Amino acid sequence: MSAPPRGTRPRNRRALIVTAAAELFARRGYPHVAMGDVAEAVAIGPSALYRHFRGKQELLAAVVEDALTALAVTDFAELATGALDRRDVGVLWQRESRHLEPAERHRVGEPLRRLAGQLAGELRDRRRELTADQAGLLAWAVLAVLVSVSFQGVDLPRPAYDELMTSLATSVAATRLPDLGKRTDVSVVEPANRRELLLTTATRLFAERGFHSVAIEEVGAAAGIAGPSVYHHFESKAELLMTALRTGADALGEGLRTASLPTLLRSYAEYSLAHHDVVDLLITEVGLLPEPERHELRRTQRAYVEAWVRLLLDVHPDLGAGPARVRVQAALTVVNDVARTPHLRTLPGVADALRVVGSALLGLSGLGTSGQTL
Repeated sequence: MSAPPRGTRPRNRRALIVTAAAELFARRGYPHVAMGDVAEAVAIGPSALYRHFRGKQELLAAVVEDALTALAVTDFAELATGALDRRDVGVLWQRESRHLEPAERHRVGEPLRRLAGQLAGELRDRRRELTADQAGLLAWAVLAVLVSVSFQGVDLPRPAYDELMTSLATSVAATRLPDLGKRTDVSVVEPANRRELLLTTATRLFAERGFHSVAIEEVGAAAGIAGPSVYHHFESKAELLMTALRTGADALGEGLRTASLPTLLRSYAEYSLAHHDVVDLLITEVGLLPEPERHELRRTQRAYVEAWVRLLLDVHPDLGAGPARVRVQAALTVVNDVARTPHLRTLPGVADALRVVGSALLGLSGLGTSGQTL
């Protein structure tokens, strides 16, 4: 986006500000962008920026709302086009919107929840065998497939890219899910020692409120470990975050020892559901690590995805690296989103449902999109 000449007052200045802020927030991360950076991007002074937005929080809310308008229709082809036109939508919603106050984040997310409800309703109209829980799970999975474009890191030609994303959304909507049964209480594994207790508590709090919003003293208090005792186990809050992220990355790396893509898909779903807070941090907080830790963990994440792509190409060698990556990232994003959404991850049988949806996206039972469409 090119900034207007300095000193001019374009009629669409507010829209230009939102566009510039979206690009900066998605690329650098909200904590690393100042209002002055946004003002500079649109060639205005800070005072002019504050005439449109009272502060960075208000600007972030406007950015997220604007991004989610790309997903305001129920037609799969239009949804795919909207998501590809706004490839930052997944990053802005899943990563950056966590910096909003909870009530404000809930407010700006209402269009997405409304869309999921509409998709679920249309699915039940067309597939009478679906329960409400099944239709809801599939609707959110369709949306996860579409926002996965933010994380795919490929540049396929359009309209072939649009067609691929439409076909993947369609394949999810047509998936026949296992019976989800009735909700039950989720068992909790107790930490083995005080260090593990601190790490588990910190991971939960960081996932719930964001790293910057949690003090190390709060972690100790929540774990029942007050005062200097916390520092006997971790030197700083940053060390807690790094340990949580490295532990998660190492655990996922262990799963790569299998040579079977279906087995890897199953183990990833089970791990993500059981350790959803770790998955949350791997998506949202890696950018907060100092160098070289941030670079190393990003490299590990890329290598993990590449391992999935290689396994998929072993199954479908004619697929092509780009489309294979799109399919892999779509499957991973579905698992991640369900694991991070409380009302979905607590569905009994959800791990089997994720395996079935992931298999459809990866083409493990044959590529193609036969089945019902919306």
